[in-house]
Amino acid sequence: MPVQKTTKDQIIIKSIEVFLKQGYYNTSMSDLAEACGLQKGSFYYHFKSKEELMQTVLKMAHSYYKKKVFSIAYQDGLTAEDRLIQMFKKQEPMITNDMSGCLFGNMTLESISNKVEFKDLLKAFFSDWISAFKYIFQEKHNDKVAYALAKQSVMEIEGALMMMRLYDDMKLLEMACLRVVARLKNESL
Repeated sequence: MPVQKTTKDQIIIKSIEVFLKQGYYNTSMSDLAEACGLQKGSFYYHFKSKEELMQTVLKMAHSYYKKKVFSIAYQDGLTAEDRLIQMFKKQEPMITNDMSGCLFGNMTLESISNKVEFKDLLKAFFSDWISAFKYIFQEKHNDKVAYALAKQSVMEIEGALMMMRLYDDMKLLEMACLRVVARLKNESL
């Protein structure tokens, strides 16, 4: 049987799954190589270290979110509420699969104290998410209020993801998303 070639993108996608299930520190290069069907030495051909791999993973995942999730916020043909709902629906399978949560939130909690090389990548992701929400909230609020509501919304969703994982309850995330929509409409929930 011929040896199948594994691309760098396939390695990154498989690595995301492993990091989400096991966390950064509990994942070894051997774990990653095995998950990708590679020998450990072959894995090092593509990435010099786990840190380099994680930086690449964060960049690729961020790029995906910018193109496929955050871009929905700027689709002015939709109502603000529809844009929020579509953003939630688009990212839901990524953050609720196996109750793994958000790669960026998980990495922030796990590594922020001792892996400063990830800090700028993590901040860039959350800044883009806040900017997307801010753009939507600006339809009904001034710039300053829209920014505050956007930041509060991202924080609430990330907190709900953490609690969802802890209590194995997806309803917590659903309720947070409903509160973000209500916040847009100046309602309380």
